[in-house]
Amino acid sequence: MKSLVLFGRTIFFFSLYFLAFNSYCLADDETILVQTKSGPVLGQKSGEVLSFMGIPYAAAPIEDLRFAPPADPKPWSTPFKADKPGAVCFQLKLNIPALEAMNNRTVSEDCLNLNVYAPKDTKAGDALPVYVFIHGGGFAIGAGNQDIFDMSELVKRKIVAVSLNYRLGGLGFLASEETFKRYGTTGNWGLLDQIKALEWVRDNIKAFGGAPDKVTIGGESAGSMSVSALLTSPLAKGLFRGAIMESGSVLSLYKLPNNYSSAQLNPSMALGKTIMAVLGLKDDEEGLRALREIPPEVITRLTPFAFNWTKPARFTLAPVRDGYVVPLDPQSALATGNFNHVNLLIGFNSDEGALFVPEGASRDDLREMIFLTLGYQASEAFGQRFPPDKDNDPLQRARQALGLGIFTAASKRTADLHSRFAPLYMYNFNYVSPSNNKLARGALHASELGYIFSTLYDKNNPIERKLSEEMQTRWVNFVKTGNPNKGDKLPSDVQWPGYLATNPMVLKINEPMEVGPLDSESLDFMADQLYGPLSEIK
Repeated sequence: MKSLVLFGRTIFFFSLYFLAFNSYCLADDETILVQTKSGPVLGQKSGEVLSFMGIPYAAAPIEDLRFAPPADPKPWSTPFKADKPGAVCFQLKLNIPALEAMNNRTVSEDCLNLNVYAPKDTKAGDALPVYVFIHGGGFAIGAGNQDIFDMSELVKRKIVAVSLNYRLGGLGFLASEETFKRYGTTGNWGLLDQIKALEWVRDNIKAFGGAPDKVTIGGESAGSMSVSALLTSPLAKGLFRGAIMESGSVLSLYKLPNNYSSAQLNPSMALGKTIMAVLGLKDDEEGLRALREIPPEVITRLTPFAFNWTKPARFTLAPVRDGYVVPLDPQSALATGNFNHVNLLIGFNSDEGALFVPEGASRDDLREMIFLTLGYQASEAFGQRFPPDKDNDPLQRARQALGLGIFTAASKRTADLHSRFAPLYMYNFNYVSPSNNKLARGALHASELGYIFSTLYDKNNPIERKLSEEMQTRWVNFVKTGNPNKGDKLPSDVQWPGYLATNPMVLKINEPMEVGPLDSESLDFMADQLYGPLSEIK
């Protein structure tokens, strides 16, 4: 009997040794076991891709961890079945066709999970480059496991890819004096989640065949704004070597008046105090304790979000310049070089505002939207420079104002400053799909995503297939080498030049691909109105 016990113990410890030092353990023909620092994870093989869905990277942010920095997940010994998407974070349900699938997902505060994708033959020690994608949604909606963000096609090009969830809305970005006293930060819970996920990647991605020193982060819209914030955060230093920003910069959050708090510390805490007062709570120790017991649905409903910007939400919640996670004014940080110097790929779509300004709005609604978006001074300047004319009716001008104010001017100002210190490549996506062309919406916000992930375009259209191939190759090349021209062979021979403020050449993504200058005069005009002249930045 004693010998049998010793034999059993030997087998047990040998198994642990095997899991710890051999990343992949074949469970059967369709599943695969990987050992992470928290415990074993059971993923699945599908064609040329390995996928591991819904892996916890942090403890559930409930009870004392609600409105607090994320904590390590509780370790597990039984293999975690990572064969289906994890829960999504609490968010508003919107009656929008593109989000219908999201409305049917499991919603929970226990939502801090991520997804890992790898080529089917990947082994520990392969040290493949890693791409970590942060989803958008105005810091209020969305998830890393949305169908459009399927990373399968990207990893077939020999990278490892990760997508993630982070806390949203009030649960992710509510600021208060009490939490600032306790943690030295406030209002940045969702941003801290993203940093926690990047730390998980650093500590675990080698087991999936990735290289922790070859990580590129990327995001679109609010995800791009998140990347921009992480570039200025010392807490994220060393967690990535490259960054991709699609349609968004943190500059928009810190300057535009439609963000009630301007993402500054004291106004953000004042806004949090107002929200707590609606619930009959004070911003103190007792109030925080009570706030942590309120149903998450209630807090979510108190933090509005609007797709139709002619009827905008009166305030938004977003990352806060708290002196800790985001210690400096982002524009000043970029201007003085006080940020994480990494290669950057950044760009915008030609008709960003068309997604948010629908047909049928009255002239008064459009005028009010421009004012709320740009503020009095900038909206007056915009109206004088870009009045409605025979080629641009009030609707088109309103869409242009929103695109300039939220996305394009901020992206160019970010590029102008960042390129002083690190290599940068800028694009302008101006391809209009046949469906968008029919609706006269142009190359609207987020329309590039389906081509990058090869998840949402007409596979029978050779032009669109070629466009997707081109964008995927350039994005993956950047992840691999920090240069979109180097790596896998490009479908076209067009060389994407590095961007400089003194020579603002960009890749114009269309069919055919071409290189050309930006409309710097219009973009600089709006950037000066919104963020001040470059010469005055300190």
